[in-house]
Amino acid sequence: MAATAVDVPPAPVEGVVAAARARRRRRRSVVALAVAASLALVGVGTWLGTRPAPAPEQEPQPRVVEADNPADVAWWANNVLHLEHVAVELPGVEDLVPLGSGAVVGDERGGVVLIEGDGHLVTIGHKVAGAPLAASGKPGWVAWVDPRDHAPRLVVYDVADRRVQGVLDLPYSGQRRLDHGSYPIAIDGGRVYYASLGGDYVWTPSGAQPERIDDEGLLDVAAGTRVGAVRARHIGITQPFFSVSYVRDGTDAQLSPDGLQVLTRTTSARVSGPFGPVAIYDARSGERLWTGLRRGDVAVAATFGPGDAVTYVVAHRAHEPQAVEFERMALTGPYELRTCQIEAQSCTSVTTFPHTGSLPVLPS
Repeated sequence: MAATAVDVPPAPVEGVVAAARARRRRRRSVVALAVAASLALVGVGTWLGTRPAPAPEQEPQPRVVEADNPADVAWWANNVLHLEHVAVELPGVEDLVPLGSGAVVGDERGGVVLIEGDGHLVTIGHKVAGAPLAASGKPGWVAWVDPRDHAPRLVVYDVADRRVQGVLDLPYSGQRRLDHGSYPIAIDGGRVYYASLGGDYVWTPSGAQPERIDDEGLLDVAAGTRVGAVRARHIGITQPFFSVSYVRDGTDAQLSPDGLQVLTRTTSARVSGPFGPVAIYDARSGERLWTGLRRGDVAVAATFGPGDAVTYVVAHRAHEPQAVEFERMALTGPYELRTCQIEAQSCTSVTTFPHTGSLPVLPS
């Protein structure tokens, strides 16, 4: 009776339908936005996953000028490295080993830097500043001792394949600096010769253990010929193919690539230090050969070139002192880059350039 007494108006059909439509529109909008957001996230993820990885940071590249090398060997002077077809602006070079049309250099900070034939620069390792490099055109390896973390390692790098060929852990004496510790001597026939604590060794980078060399003081090895320091101011030359050995005056040694000639410094009452007179010996006969240097010449650097050629950086003395260190020697004129053919006994003055604070560098 109460219900019949209450006046209930009919439901507003149009309003209910409109409200339902509004709710559906809101739901569709929310779903659409969610789908759009999901698609956007998927798209961003796909783009991030498929785009190329960022390129590694490139090393600063030196200034390179196309220029044919006037000499038949690589050389460095006045902060410029001269390769076969380019000249590369490169300060602080201390050591230089040519490989193909390029070279590997050791810089004054201890960097081991590969300079390709077009002048492109890549740092491939680190060593003690002033420590030597060793290299061989065949098979195209370069070696150095990496002293970082006080755990010295002999590193052999394949320049052709751009990869490390082998690494050998070396004993460590506990000294903080390794300037007079382990260092590579030469690479010959796929074997690496090096000096370390307790003597000289030879190692094949194939996992084999290094072998101790009986005679210490090894200076160079090429084509089977060995040269070593045998006593004060004397070197021993051993030519295995001719079964001969000689002891000659000398303080250091560099062999020609064919192992037939030895380049060394000899002692002198007039000039002491690392710039004493140059001598060249025939490894087969022990004969002292013609050098192409004249009275008053000071060979600041010297190296073998193709065939029996020798290239020098020559300075000139202003006078003939009784005894003098090179650092106090009076010099005149510019440096001269000179190439001499030993057998023909003829020399060519390749170019001249001014003195600078840094000594010129020829291949070691």
